[in-house]
Amino acid sequence: MLKTKIKVGSYYEFKWSKDRKIAFAVLYGFERGKNKDVYTLMMYTGKKNFEFPIQKRLFNKWVEDGRIKEITSDEALAYAL
Repeated sequence: MLKTKIKVGSYYEFKWSKDRKIAFAVLYGFERGKNKDVYTLMMYTGKKNFEFPIQKRLFNKWVEDGRIKEITSDEALAYAL
């Protein structure tokens, strides 16, 4: 099985608990410089959306824990609506 990698412009589903999932998109990231491996996520919840920074190592930890799944743009739109 291929390991999910963080990619700018991609959509993901984050499993918060067994019955709670949140969709998010990776807006942009820095690959070098002072903010190396820092990405900005936009999360979509039932009532609002918000942005926050995340380090690549935290994303990789979520992947290892089985909490991240890549989704299509149509699935992300369904979360936002």
